Amino acid sequence: MQELNKNIVRVWLQDIDDNKEFHYKAVLLGQISTPAIDNRLRKIFHDLSKERIIKSSGKRDGWYKKIKRVEPIRWWEADEDNVLDFGFPRGYDDGSAFGFEDLFEIFPGDLIIISGTSNYGKTAIAVNIMAENIDRFKCVLMGSEYTAADGKISPKFKRRLNRMTWAKWMNENGTPKFTLLPIGSDFEDYVQADQLNIIDWITLPGEYYLIDSVLKSIKDRVGNGIVVAVIQKKRGEEWGEGGERTERYADVYLRIDPFGQFESLITVGKVKAPKSKATGRSWAFKIVDYGANLHSIREMVKCPKCWGKGYTGSTNNYKKCDVCEGKKFINKED
Repeated sequence: MQELNKNIVRVWLQDIDDNKEFHYKAVLLGQISTPAIDNRLRKIFHDLSKERIIKSSGKRDGWYKKIKRVEPIRWWEADEDNVLDFGFPRGYDDGSAFGFEDLFEIFPGDLIIISGTSNYGKTAIAVNIMAENIDRFKCVLMGSEYTAADGKISPKFKRRLNRMTWAKWMNENGTPKFTLLPIGSDFEDYVQADQLNIIDWITLPGEYYLIDSVLKSIKDRVGNGIVVAVIQKKRGEEWGEGGERTERYADVYLRIDPFGQFESLITVGKVKAPKSKATGRSWAFKIVDYGANLHSIREMVKCPKCWGKGYTGSTNNYKKCDVCEGKKFINKED
């Protein structure tokens, strides 16, 4: 056996995957280990650890991982004007709109989070975003909601698309303009680089602490595309399931809550590239045509009489606010 030295170990490490754990004696390739060889190996691995070539895995004695080589980013070569022409939903029957295009910018690789209470418009917003951008980007829609139990297309989903009469879902040759994938987990494995990826919706029952790592994996794989990820949110909560972790890697964070009995309220949270004040602003909207289209979009502000509480009066004499009717918000125009 050739006498062990640091260069032999360096060459051997080149064939080891960055994320793979290995025991230091694996370099012996089945050769018999003697105390002298073992001591020499430990010294070599100790030296390589100090040089930051490898590091202890931290789990068991004698186990290591390679430290991934990282090249400095040439940040000065980035195209700061590479803002995407990205569209947001509007009401086609009444001309109403959120106007998000004027509030913040969307760049390649961005992650947009839609966090909403069940049955108050998450899917409507997500599908409308896809429709607005279907001629701007290649699009892929993922979610188990869009297929029936036997894996076939859900009639409800097809009806929703047909009711969006303003959207053109098919090319002139009869092929669809977007790809529909029946995915309910491991979304990061199916993200299409450089495309608009709509994920409706991400759930991690009992493992919500993993949501930030899942979202980062998804974002890392989209390249110059965009990800719109939908997550569930409890009524009245600020963040979706997983808490503040859901916001960690978001470039835009949108929250959807009930507004009165028949409407929804969308509030802008985190924004990384604002063009003007966006965070904290809210818009009410209706969902019409059985969940297909948006209607009566208008900006709302906190009620000036009850200061957004929904009620007035003393502790023992609460009354529903007669200005906002308990909704906490009023139309900005009023």
